[in-house]
Amino acid sequence: MKKLLLILLLVTSVSANAQFLKDIFKYSTLYGAYTQTDPIQDNQSFYVTQDNELIETTERNPSDFMVTYGWRKIAFFQYENREKFVTQTNNVGTKSNIGNINKGLEWLVEYSKGRRTGDEFENHQAFVRYLGKYYLLKAEYLQNEILDLNYISGEARFRLPIGKKLSLSVGAIYRTYDKAYGHNPIQLYLQGNEDVPGQMWWTLAYDYAGHTDQLYEMIDPFTGQSLGYDYQWFNANGELLAASDADYRNSIFEDVVNQYNEEQLDLIGGFADVSAIIGLDFYHYRKNFWAHIYGNVLPLHKLVEGDERYSYGTYNGSDDWIDYQYGGVVGFKITKNIGVFTEVQIQKFWDRKLEAIKAGINIKL
Repeated sequence: MKKLLLILLLVTSVSANAQFLKDIFKYSTLYGAYTQTDPIQDNQSFYVTQDNELIETTERNPSDFMVTYGWRKIAFFQYENREKFVTQTNNVGTKSNIGNINKGLEWLVEYSKGRRTGDEFENHQAFVRYLGKYYLLKAEYLQNEILDLNYISGEARFRLPIGKKLSLSVGAIYRTYDKAYGHNPIQLYLQGNEDVPGQMWWTLAYDYAGHTDQLYEMIDPFTGQSLGYDYQWFNANGELLAASDADYRNSIFEDVVNQYNEEQLDLIGGFADVSAIIGLDFYHYRKNFWAHIYGNVLPLHKLVEGDERYSYGTYNGSDDWIDYQYGGVVGFKITKNIGVFTEVQIQKFWDRKLEAIKAGINIKL
């Protein structure tokens, strides 16, 4: 009898879990896409060193490309083309606080990798949202190497439907991020503050990069007259890096500064904020006109984890800076065969800002 009861409970549990998983993944969509375009090439350019050596400095960028994989369960809105291949997430659908379902779970997992103007990048996004009639729960993970923006967030809000087209939401959002946004270590190194005196740029080259310089006199090869003095720069192995201070600062020193900034920011560590969040959404659809507009404002913030000296609130001077998201899709048909549309996405989190605007016209022949 005990064995039979155990088997019965096991079967019931498996059946219940199977139904639960079925409900989660039912109607979900797997998608993938690949794009490749030729980059814009710069005009041919040259640089003449202090030793009269001609160096071509033209940047030759390889082809731009992006490959995207994703898995989503986000209900299509009425203005979206269900028959069109899904190649990426609808930003309006994930950023707004309403869905094309009255109640239920929606989610998205997306990965993209590519190259833009010679720089390679990887982007990751995970999104899950549960909509109730009077509340919403949402979690998001974003790693965007193009914007250098990484965060994990979780939020809970009360929702208040206003008629059939408006929705007001109020709540709190918890965000973790791994970088001291707004702070620039090299600026502190050069300018200092009330606690740390500033340093000259060449001390970073000496102490951090291990580079050395050597003073030499420049002589006019035709007249034999002195043209002044400059410095040659060498690495730790004594190999020549640059024939002048200007050559060094315009080439080698840029990499030194970038590496120094990255290492110093990594040493600071991550942060976590709790913020108030207010959202307003509007949705209207007719065959000849549709509008899906959203806005989120984060007006108050409280640091709950991380070194306060390097927090964004310290950089800003207070905890009442304004972060925001807003955007939408608007379209209408001018005639039976002519239609126009626009899509806007604007986001500012900390000192990182994203702007994306699309506009177009459709003419059916």
